Amino acid sequence: MTAGHRIAVVGDATSVAGFRPLGFAVYPVEHAEDARGHWAEIVQGEYGAVFVTEPVYAALADLVTEVADQSVPAVTVIPAAGSPGGVGAAKLDRAIERALGTSVPHRGSEEEG
Repeated sequence: MTAGHRIAVVGDATSVAGFRPLGFAVYPVEHAEDARGHWAEIVQGEYGAVFVTEPVYAALADLVTEVADQSVPAVTVIPAAGSPGGVGAAKLDRAIERALGTSVPHRGSEEEG
């Protein structure tokens, strides 16, 4: 990311509120599908990284795929407030497996001996 790139966060108001004091651009949406209306603005080049909550990712998966091969913006899925973290955790697990060549057991999924 160059010095001119900012970070955006898209999701429900509760999930994204804490990012504003950090200087991130916050796009609160009432319904995940509402994020489609902001997507063209978000990916135009001002943002180097975009965090989207899992519900937003589910609603925008086709649009996220369109920018997946671009270096900017890097789109990362984060859990929404109160979410168990299914999509984000699964994507993180796949990234770790690609990087290490093996999966890493989660605490609690390990067999106790």
